[in-house]
Amino acid sequence: MAVVNRWYQILQLLVTRKKMSTTEMEQKLAISRQTIRNSIESLNEELGNIAKINQSDNTYQLTINNFDRFDEIMADGLKKISDFNSASKRISFMLKRLIETDDYIVMDELSEELEISRGTTANDIKEMKGLVSSFNVQVKGTPNRGMRIYGNEFDLRLLYIYHVQDYFADNFLLTETYQLVDQITQAGQVSKMYASLLKRTITTAIKRIKMNCLLESVPNDYINYARNHEDIERLIYHLELNYKITLSEVEKDFICFPLSLSSNQLINITEDDQKKLNAHFEQMMDYIHKVLIVDLDEKRLFIDMKYHLVYLINRLLFRFAIQDLFYGEIEKQYPFAYELAKVGIAKLEEMLKRKASSVEISYLALYFELAIRKQTDEGVQKEIAIVCSTGRGTALIIQRQIEKVVGSEIKITHYSEEESKKQDLNQYFAVFSTIPLKNVDYNTPVIQLNNLFNTEWLRDEWERVNEIRSKSLKNIIFRFTKLDYRQNYNENLEKMIQGLTKEKLVDSQFRQRVFEREDKHTTIYEAGVAFPHTLNKATSQVILSLGVFPEEMLKKSVGKVGLILLLAIPENLTEDDESELLKLYDFVFSFIGDKQLRKELCQLEDSSELERWIARRFLL
Repeated sequence: MAVVNRWYQILQLLVTRKKMSTTEMEQKLAISRQTIRNSIESLNEELGNIAKINQSDNTYQLTINNFDRFDEIMADGLKKISDFNSASKRISFMLKRLIETDDYIVMDELSEELEISRGTTANDIKEMKGLVSSFNVQVKGTPNRGMRIYGNEFDLRLLYIYHVQDYFADNFLLTETYQLVDQITQAGQVSKMYASLLKRTITTAIKRIKMNCLLESVPNDYINYARNHEDIERLIYHLELNYKITLSEVEKDFICFPLSLSSNQLINITEDDQKKLNAHFEQMMDYIHKVLIVDLDEKRLFIDMKYHLVYLINRLLFRFAIQDLFYGEIEKQYPFAYELAKVGIAKLEEMLKRKASSVEISYLALYFELAIRKQTDEGVQKEIAIVCSTGRGTALIIQRQIEKVVGSEIKITHYSEEESKKQDLNQYFAVFSTIPLKNVDYNTPVIQLNNLFNTEWLRDEWERVNEIRSKSLKNIIFRFTKLDYRQNYNENLEKMIQGLTKEKLVDSQFRQRVFEREDKHTTIYEAGVAFPHTLNKATSQVILSLGVFPEEMLKKSVGKVGLILLLAIPENLTEDDESELLKLYDFVFSFIGDKQLRKELCQLEDSSELERWIARRFLL
């Protein structure tokens, strides 16, 4: 990793997290403790009095002394002051020379200009070729002539804006231009990062137009959401008049792209824009339904997600890299929502012919998680039981204390000790009791009332109940099959389906639907876990059948599959079933990437052990 890039990663971590332990930083940056220490020492030297990173008890904390100057630093200020000891700056210089010239450049010429060895130059060129390839650009060498850069004007401009302007800014714009851009972006509440990008874009566009390198087109799916704003029209008029250029509609759209990457007051979404967005959304959701079975309120999801899609699509089209505020936490916390986003992004990538980063998947996953939560939380009134052995008066006091803590939006039923023995207490969201209870399942939360007037204790207990209930899987049938390493994936899957068919748990067409889905899109994941799933018309309950190779035979298994999770989903889901199915998805996707949990599953022997394992793991 180049030194300057590492500095920015460290700063971004500390700006986001305020404090961070050395161990956390090692994990996020994937570098040694010593390298982190050395990087922070050199970074502090560069920051001077603007800011400082302090260390105390293996914890780093950023203190900012001059916020305006620090904003300039975060807007790539460190890149401008770096020297050619930085590989990133050397590569930036090479790109600048290649993009600005219309002729071949020989490697020895670059070595001389950079004052580096021929070997170092060769290594930098190799890294540069990898960088430009992600922009659909190529650097090709011709014997005895040198090398040239090849790509369309759109991609070359983006390459110049993102990887040259940060290090070698072209400062030929008039003071009046900078002032006008500042006025417009401040009035439009455009963040400093995108305001800075707008200045670099204007600079690059004017420079290329003056070189007669004109832009012929922008991507078809790009929408300039600021195109009709009066301030933008004022800016375009200023640029044409003061720089003696004529801006085509394509050039105007290109100049405005930084304003269509994030929320601001200049954006205006027309009815036609919304129709285009809705078409992208529908294609994305159609593809998700082909891969995963999920039922969400898509009209409301589109309303919630609409503006995010606006920026997401334009960011992908303009290859803009968004900052990572989560560092893999979304995938860990909301695995099923992340999987939905991952599948949805795959469709967008196909439509837009662009590659998305894992950061974009994380941001999109938040919208799916919110939709899941809204759907599972709506219309659910929590019913609780109070079992009291000392009379109704005491029970009413207990009820009053409970309502103080959890609110009055609950339905409470009172039982005496004797009455409770005749009742099915497992139907309740939670049971509050003054006595030990025997007729309650392990997954029904029971709060033993021995600290009734300690509201802090009662609040903690109620939170524990909600945590348990949020993980309940009581309406799911579990089955278990040992797989045969001598058979392939389809043969083992067939064996599992036959077991369910024999028990009459699945309908006669279930097998056909499973394999048709597998033919369209494989459900085998990187971790060696297969997750085939489809609708089932034979029962109203969700069925999860687990197929495992015995641990000692796992290494002998054919192909990459170590676990098969076969899911049969009722054709008509009740609200409870739907809620539990979403929880099950989250649970499954959480251990797909956990090697230890997969190992534990391979040690199980039968369905009863599977149920106990899931109860233990799921309710932790």
